[in-house]
Amino acid sequence: MAGFWSVVGLAIKSLFAGQDANGHTGDVVTSDSDVTTSEPEPSYRYAIARFSGANPANANPANANPANANPANASAAGGATPTNPEQPDAIANILSRSLASIPDSQVVLVNQFFAPNPDVADPFQAIRETKLGALNVAHQRDAQAMFWGRQNDVTGQLEVHLISDELASSLYGLIMPLTHCFKLPEHHDTTEALRILLSAELVHQARGSEMRSQQMARLTSHLEDLLERIQKGDTFDAAGPGVATAYAFAAYVLAETGDRKYCATAMRVIEPQIRQILKAAGDQPVEKAVVKAAAPSGLLGEKLHHKEVVVKEASTEELIAGISDFDKVDCQKTAILALYGGLVNWSLVSNMQASTGTLAIALWKFLVRRFELTGGSAADCATAICRVGEALVAHAKETENAKLADSGVVQFRRAIGMISNRSHAALYAIAAYGLAESIVASALINDIHIPDEQVIPVYQASLKVCARRDQPYIWGRTMFALASVQLMNGSQSKDSKMTGLARVSFSQAYEAFTDAGAKGAARAASGGYTRAENMLSQLSHRKAVMDATGGENNQESTGS
Repeated sequence: MAGFWSVVGLAIKSLFAGQDANGHTGDVVTSDSDVTTSEPEPSYRYAIARFSGANPANANPANANPANANPANASAAGGATPTNPEQPDAIANILSRSLASIPDSQVVLVNQFFAPNPDVADPFQAIRETKLGALNVAHQRDAQAMFWGRQNDVTGQLEVHLISDELASSLYGLIMPLTHCFKLPEHHDTTEALRILLSAELVHQARGSEMRSQQMARLTSHLEDLLERIQKGDTFDAAGPGVATAYAFAAYVLAETGDRKYCATAMRVIEPQIRQILKAAGDQPVEKAVVKAAAPSGLLGEKLHHKEVVVKEASTEELIAGISDFDKVDCQKTAILALYGGLVNWSLVSNMQASTGTLAIALWKFLVRRFELTGGSAADCATAICRVGEALVAHAKETENAKLADSGVVQFRRAIGMISNRSHAALYAIAAYGLAESIVASALINDIHIPDEQVIPVYQASLKVCARRDQPYIWGRTMFALASVQLMNGSQSKDSKMTGLARVSFSQAYEAFTDAGAKGAARAASGGYTRAENMLSQLSHRKAVMDATGGENNQESTGS
């Protein structure tokens, strides 16, 4: 059993380590009225909206409050308010300069200001409509993503949103409202955070092994610049919390491609924000005062009469348990919690730490309850339910607890019942994969035969709806899991046909992992292919011996 988990762990852990790739494409800044190019057009085009509104109250970026936007204009254009093209936008220009050094990219400045419609009752729906409206405008400018936001007149912080086709999908629905907040727009850490966000999007859009590996290498080079500082305890307070959320977002994107190297530091750097959110939403303080006697200090060693009071810091799980009013956790805060929860899940899958498992389960159950009671789409709730299932199954493997795996089965089946394989294909594929994995985990923990008649069709259903070109890692992971079941059951039953299918599946998984840039997982798939080849050779030899000796019994006696 341990061997099986080690094999699967190799697929889950991508050991990708790319070299820094530095290049520079001629900086091309375009606007709605002026499009110039000095070099061949880069492969990726992104837009930057205005960060100040059209009316006098919003002319200054410091006063750009979405509440002041014209609701009529906002609703008509997905939250977009036309602005005076002759009036420069200082923040948009800062972002443009900050991102100018990113290779293979081109910026277009959009003279529109975006803000959520305050008349929409559900904040999740309001920000979703705004982001989709911004993305639509980006597409009209032949751009693949849009940076938009405002400078909050209450907090004084710059609030930056990013939307793209990938982030608009159900896979990223939970973190779609993610807001990156900066105290100083021109701080060097702010600049680096913005570059990280754009580089993460370049990973999303990359297709093919060479391009994907190149973009992943560029992104990791940016993260490496911050990694050592995080390990030393830096929280980037000077620039603001947006540096931490940008780093965490990039770590999450890499984790979705098989590289989990940055998950631990990403969790560490955003954990202060997580604890702050949970403490603010709690019903009452959960820190406990522990009274401790002071150490002896008299001439005769007598104890002092006064006592020292030490405040015991509550665990994150205790903070979660202390929340009953879910309205205190708005959509932006929910997005940060979901981002953190995703990192916890990937860390759990990679390292299989029992303590992390309980945290992941508690956090995702909280988010499921949050969506059930206070808004969000069915896909959002289904995604959170899938994450609960992931945490349950990973924790089940660590603790050898079959009941947890069975609970995972229930969660994945529930999620599948809430979504359509057509409208939410990628999410449906993940849910189907999780369902099969939870059944496999339960069988292995109980030390029984894996019911291939149950799990193989589920894996195949996941592969059928998942687009290999767009989601090569998800597709490859599912194919690898299918191959592992085929090889295990083929070996146990001495079935050469099943083993042959495993060989083909491992080969296809290898190709998908290679396209995804997941080199470690590709090596694991290659190893699986070799094991299937060896097993087929053994089965062929076994059949030859049986044919020569007249049956299995004679073969066994010959062998003895």
